[in-house]
Amino acid sequence: MSRALVGMAGFLALTACTSASPAKTVALADGEVIATTPAGYCVDGQSSQLSNGFAVLAPCATLGETASVPKVIGVATVQVGPPDSGAVAGDEIALRDFLITDAGNALLSTAGKANDVTILSTQAFNTQVMVHFTDKGPPPLPGLQGEEWRAFTDINGRLVTIAVRGLAAAPLQDGPGAGLLKLVLAGVKAATEALPETPGDVPEA
Repeated sequence: MSRALVGMAGFLALTACTSASPAKTVALADGEVIATTPAGYCVDGQSSQLSNGFAVLAPCATLGETASVPKVIGVATVQVGPPDSGAVAGDEIALRDFLITDAGNALLSTAGKANDVTILSTQAFNTQVMVHFTDKGPPPLPGLQGEEWRAFTDINGRLVTIAVRGLAAAPLQDGPGAGLLKLVLAGVKAATEALPETPGDVPEA
């Protein structure tokens, strides 16, 4: 496990010396979507692109915070689309069926190549679609495994995409990978639903 942490710290190019503790909650899309992290995870302010609605969640121990190592070590990303981009609710089956086509595979691929993607499983229910697949293309961040768990859902009228991968040196298996994806998804939904009608200030880093 220590090797995995060293590898994770390396591929994220993080520095442990920081004057501020990494955040565990971050506002995206002008505060319309709130990403909150599972236990043991924090927001990587350096790798995230908050102005573009993109957040990276990683174990706090790799982000300069003295914290225990979570049982499941991976990296999760949260991407929030523009206003009115949500299109999952009511069309869950259609999206699931699209993802198993060549065009859907190309969408999932980091290189845009359908032949790089192999679908392992899909789920469509309750305004969300989940897909588990392998991708032969380059990972979204160096050092990550080629297997990914991804979820699509609508939150406040926006398409929200959540993805999880483990380390290439310590890859996640299906149970832990899917479990981490569901934790991140549940955290985003719960935190956003708890917002007042007029969102207050939420730390962005």
